[in-house]
Amino acid sequence: MEINFILTEKITELIKNAYADSKTIQNKNIQNKELNDIVTDVDVFMEKKIVDAIKEWFPSHSILAEECGQIKKESEYEWLIDPIDGTINFAAGIPLFSTTVALRKNGETILGIIYDYNQNDVYTCIKGQGAYCNGKPISVSGTTQLKDSIISFCMTSHYNEKHIQKVLNVESKLAPKVRGLRLIVSSAIELAWCASGKIDGVLNVKPSVGLSSAAGKLLVQEAGGKVTNLSGKPRENIDTMLVTNGKIHTDLVNAINN
Repeated sequence: MEINFILTEKITELIKNAYADSKTIQNKNIQNKELNDIVTDVDVFMEKKIVDAIKEWFPSHSILAEECGQIKKESEYEWLIDPIDGTINFAAGIPLFSTTVALRKNGETILGIIYDYNQNDVYTCIKGQGAYCNGKPISVSGTTQLKDSIISFCMTSHYNEKHIQKVLNVESKLAPKVRGLRLIVSSAIELAWCASGKIDGVLNVKPSVGLSSAAGKLLVQEAGGKVTNLSGKPRENIDTMLVTNGKIHTDLVNAINN
C-alpha cells in the first residue's frame, strides 16, 4: 500500500464526516468504564464509522480501537483509533478533545492524524516526511532552559492511587523548576501542541501501549522532538512516556528522577 498525504486527507475527511454525523445523537448516554472513566454514545458511534471504513478500505489490516478493542489479522499493518480522546472534557462541554488515528507497520508508527476540534486544526505526519498542521510545516519550540518551559502531564479518572501518587511526586519535583505545569487530559492535543511549539513537553507516569498517543509521538519526532520513557530510555511496548522538544529532555529526565 502507498502511504502518502492523500491517504491522510481521506482519513481526515472520514473523521470530520463521522463527527458531523454524530451530532444527530441527542443523548450522549454517559456510562462508566475503568474506575471513574467514561464512554459516551458519540465515542461508540464515531469509532464504528471509522472502523467500518478502515475495514472496507484495508480488509486485511489489524485494528486496535479504544472502545471495541483489537481486531487481529495476519498483517504487518495495524490501525490505532481513539474516536474521542478527552471524553470527560467532551461530555462536560469543555472544548479540549480530539480524534486520533495512527497506522503502524510491524509495530512502528508510520502515519498519524490528530483533529483538534476546538481549534479546527488537523495535524498530520508520515514517517520521514515531516509534521504538518493544516498542511503547513510545524516544528517544536526553541526553549532550551527548564525554567522557561511549559510541561503538560496526565492525571485522569482511570488512574489508581499508585499512579496518582506518582503524578503528585513528579509535580512536586517539577513545579519549582519550570515556568508552568498544565493538566489538559487529551494526550493527542498535548502532543500536537508540543509538536507545534505551544508547549515544551508532555509526560505520562502510567505505563500504556499508547493508543491515543501513537500519532502524537510520531508527530513530535517528525517536528524535531524526542520520545522516551520517564527514565530517558527508549520506550518499550507498554511503558511510561516523556516527550519534549529535545532541547530540555535531559534536564527534564534528571529533574523527574533526582
